[in-house]
Amino acid sequence: MSQFAVPFPELNRENDSAFFGKADEWIRHLFPTSINVPWQWQHFLTSQNFAQVAAFALGSVTESPSLTYTITPLDTLTEGVNLPATTIVAGLRQATGGEILDLAAIGMVCNGFSLRFQRGPGLQNTQITSDWLGCGKFTNNSGIDIPALADEVRLGSGAATTLVINGVDYLANARFVDGEFQYSNNISPDSGFFLGSGQQNNYDIRGRMRMGRRTMSLIWTVELESDSAELAALIAGTGGATTIKIDAGGGHSAQLFMPSCQHKTLSMVDADGYVAARVETDILGDDSMGPLVITAVTDQTGICQ
Repeated sequence: MSQFAVPFPELNRENDSAFFGKADEWIRHLFPTSINVPWQWQHFLTSQNFAQVAAFALGSVTESPSLTYTITPLDTLTEGVNLPATTIVAGLRQATGGEILDLAAIGMVCNGFSLRFQRGPGLQNTQITSDWLGCGKFTNNSGIDIPALADEVRLGSGAATTLVINGVDYLANARFVDGEFQYSNNISPDSGFFLGSGQQNNYDIRGRMRMGRRTMSLIWTVELESDSAELAALIAGTGGATTIKIDAGGGHSAQLFMPSCQHKTLSMVDADGYVAARVETDILGDDSMGPLVITAVTDQTGICQ
């Protein structure tokens, strides 16, 4: 990962400072209340982290023998509202004489993620950031062996093979500047605490990790030309499909397919001296395919199983 971030439990306590009957305002007691485990994972885009994040964020996963994952949002009518959970191990000098940390955060779910695509060289031109939330349960001195580091395959912007937004091919016209796709499960953190939700070390923990009202957005920038179709499509309410695919070859790719989209807003901006449009595109539900189908091809098996 490209930033230092450890999934470490936050132990929440409340004190009796404002209680009546103590004669003064000074704290006499601290009361354990709850445990929270937030974690943000930020990294440049690879086939491996894309498959993992998309699978846990959307929740409905089909794996083929060719290590192709077809991932869609959970159907709440048939698959429920609880998100798939996993255990994330944090280790610093694990299982050595100088061990600093060996902690397993149990019951971690992906609350959402963002994919950013931008021009320019370097690892930063494709980035994936995911936000995770734990039920609060953890094991210190986990004893879980962290596997050896695997070689990840970067999915850089130069490997994009398809960039069609609302029916317009932006690879062919070479006018795309940058874009960001966001997906959120909008978990209500407090709703996981209820009668019988559980405790650890006298702290309440969450007994369910339910999604809220899920949202998606696509915000992007494109250089304007005299025949640019974005404003006309916005005014006319023209809809179309959107496909974004990056393919590094050798069985490593990431694809977002949104079968029905319409532009919501458009504003004029400057992009390094060129006149550009900043467009926000709404992603609509499709009766047969849903709002989003993600296809991830990588070399790891058993993701989200």
